[in-house]
Amino acid sequence: MANFKDSKHFNVHNDYYTPKSAWENIQHIIPKDKKIWEACMLNSHKSKSPQYLTELGFDVVYDTSMNILESQPDEYDIIVSNPPFETKIKKEILKRLVELDKPFILLMNSLNMYSKYMREIFKDNLQHLQIINPSTKIHYGKYLDNGDMVYDKKTSFYSIYLAYKMNIPNEQLWIE
Repeated sequence: MANFKDSKHFNVHNDYYTPKSAWENIQHIIPKDKKIWEACMLNSHKSKSPQYLTELGFDVVYDTSMNILESQPDEYDIIVSNPPFETKIKKEILKRLVELDKPFILLMNSLNMYSKYMREIFKDNLQHLQIINPSTKIHYGKYLDNGDMVYDKKTSFYSIYLAYKMNIPNEQLWIE
């Protein structure tokens, strides 16, 4: 079994992009009558996540200059986003989301669910968490130097959707 501590070449990259299919997977779960905040867009000028959600029929607000840790839009009902992969940043975002106490769905590495920090962050709110399980591995996009987007099917981890205060029926927690 691999141990990342032994790898001198393992780097964390926060510049991978969510494919439209990842949002299509859960479009039946996200309420159409709610305003969505795509909250993890700070300096993400290449992300098409808000565009994809809009194309799927959702009312989306976002701002590439807004730092979720410092501010939020005036009006929104739920948060749908894919936070950065880096643990330090992700932990701060999760703490902020608990503070905001709004319903959310986040696309995350499944291993996060086994971390000590998840229990520490959500300690009094664990009963509000649900895990939505995709049927396949989600592969993220990466821009090449020439500007082309590629979705390399070599993603090394499985993803889940972490839902908070969404009250999703159990039969919808396993995506076909």
